[in-house]
Amino acid sequence: MVAPFLSIKRWWLVCTTVALTAAGCTAASPRISITPTAPSDSIGGVARGAIPISLLQAQSELTVGKNLFSFGLVTGSGQLIQGGTPDVYAARDTTSKALGPFRATFYRFTADQQFKDNAPKSPLTGFYVANVDLPTAGNWDLTAIAMVGSQKAAGNGLMKVVTTPAAPAVGSKAISVKTPVATTLGTMKEIDTRDPPDTMHYISLDKAITNGKPTVVVFSTPLLCTSRMCGPVTDEVYSVFFRIGKQRANFIHVEEFLPGPKLQPPPPTEANQSPPFKAWHLLTEPWVFVIDRHGFIRERFEGPVVASQIEAALTPLLS
Repeated sequence: MVAPFLSIKRWWLVCTTVALTAAGCTAASPRISITPTAPSDSIGGVARGAIPISLLQAQSELTVGKNLFSFGLVTGSGQLIQGGTPDVYAARDTTSKALGPFRATFYRFTADQQFKDNAPKSPLTGFYVANVDLPTAGNWDLTAIAMVGSQKAAGNGLMKVVTTPAAPAVGSKAISVKTPVATTLGTMKEIDTRDPPDTMHYISLDKAITNGKPTVVVFSTPLLCTSRMCGPVTDEVYSVFFRIGKQRANFIHVEEFLPGPKLQPPPPTEANQSPPFKAWHLLTEPWVFVIDRHGFIRERFEGPVVASQIEAALTPLLS
């Protein structure tokens, strides 16, 4: 199980490293040829005449129905595309009628400038999110149409869509599991690879989901994260924690690889995952879950997410 686990986790790191050195991202985003005679309402049609760019997928899978589809866009010269509102189209192939457009919004990481720590930073400083609605399971072609200067550009990739996701789904009951609790600097260092450790270790997850408050839990390993997203995402959650406060909601950081008393985390393999990570069946990182006061998952984010998205999901749950 170790090899598949690592290959899934490494996709974003490989993708960003390759793309930002101007070599594209075909391994993570298989490019589908655009047929010149494709119908105008197909993906091939809407992408006709566009220059090719790389689409960097930020999830291992999507579920049937409504999803948040997060992605990055990179030009052929390796430049991150930022801003604007690209349209996303979805279809089973490039000649079938496409669903969409689903309008995407650009989000930028900012909390990692607020907090100083040792976590590696991703070269991707921002990303897009589109609300897509996919009716059936299978492999879907997702294509983003953006403007690069005055030129129309298209980036696409294949995304697996499943009926039952590997990680806990929105609407399901949060998995009750004990998570390490620490309130002093010394003990927090034993359960957090972030240096300095954050303070979102004051309550165990099993207690949090039954204490009558909504809960935000981030599963991440800031120091060892192969995607380099864990540090920025943990900081975004931390930012919400300071704005909302633990009096109104629970905030928990669950470390993937526990440093222990010797402050030396184990090798980052599936076998060495912390018990809560294993209990939640997580094979990628980071993950953020927003849970209501009754213990049901109301929103989940795999990969990049910023404070404003988390707050938008949490605020309706606050008393």
